[in-house]
Order: sequence, then C-alpha cells, then structure tokens
Amino acid sequence: MSPITFARAWLPVAMALGAIALGACGGGGTSKDTGALQTIDAPASIEVTSPAFVDGAAIPRANTCDGTGGPPTISWTTIPAAAKTVAVVVDDPDAPGGTFLHWLVIGLPPRPGAVPSAAAGVSELDNTGGTRGWTPPCPPAGATHHYRFTVYALRDYICADNGDASNGPGCSAPSSVQALPQIRDTAIARGVLVGTYRR
Repeated sequence: MSPITFARAWLPVAMALGAIALGACGGGGTSKDTGALQTIDAPASIEVTSPAFVDGAAIPRANTCDGTGGPPTISWTTIPAAAKTVAVVVDDPDAPGGTFLHWLVIGLPPRPGAVPSAAAGVSELDNTGGTRGWTPPCPPAGATHHYRFTVYALRDYICADNGDASNGPGCSAPSSVQALPQIRDTAIARGVLVGTYRR
C-alpha cells in the first residue's frame, strides 16, 4: 500500500477519534460558544430547580459519562406574560477548549415547565460534542467543572434562517449556531441553576 493510499484509508478513522476526544474533553471552537449569552441584560426572575441537585451542588454521577448519562430533570417557574417561548441552555465554561454546549432545547411553552419535555414543538439542537440533545458532563480528571442550566423566556420564536415565511411556532428548527444569537437578542427574563462535577 502506498503512503498516499494508507493516509486516505486512515483519514476517516483519525477524524472519528478526534470527534470522540473533543466530545469527552471540551472545546469545539467558537461555533457552539455560549459566552455571548452572558451579556444578556434580562432580569434574573425565573426560579430554576432540580430534584437531582441544589444550586452549587454536585450533579449526580448517574447524569454524567460515569453513569447512565441521562439528563437531570430541570424545572422552572415565573415566566413573564410577554414571553412566546422558552429555551434551555446548558453549558460548561470551564471546558479546556472553550465553553462547551451540553444541551440546547427550544420551542418550550411559555409557562412553568420542565425538561426533558415531550411538549409539541420542542426541539433539542446540536451540542459541542457533535450529537443532538443532551451530552453528559465528562470533564478531565482532577478539576471541578461548573455546569450552568439556564432558562430563558423569549419574546419571539427561535427559527432556522432558511426563508420560512413566518417566524412562528411552526417554523423549522435551527442549528445551535443560528439559535444562540436569537436567544441572546430576544431574552426578556432568565434564571440559572449551577451544578458541579469532578472526576
């Protein structure tokens, strides 16, 4: 086998291994960076809670890569009357490669609720690990990471930038890259619950 043929044969394997490493260790570049959301000047009037952990406490092992890896239940109250929809963003600002987006849920009804959700119109978007929906905490050993479960009340719907005639509840779901700026620009209230995890 020539060097060129060998390189071509191993390229898909190398790319797959790189994706796995990225998902486990953090990073993902700026395309999924949620840092801009921290500039939102919206009242912190939404109370966010979980039956799995209290604010500032450890996320159960079961909800991480060291357990079964399912998402914890997150609930919220006090959504403003002007809100049309709710979004949930879960990120890790301590990830070594930059803020890691673990979960982005849009299309939630504008009322007290919870995720995971089976409500009509709800969409789980892509995360920094390259999958859709929740990707569990899996930080490098030795450091405590902080996971922000932020709920946003939005004054408009989050839609794909694909020429849909109306920006309404029936519009096409966007990618995370398209959704994050829309969340930033339409948030009218927010609330956050922080969980930690250390391996």
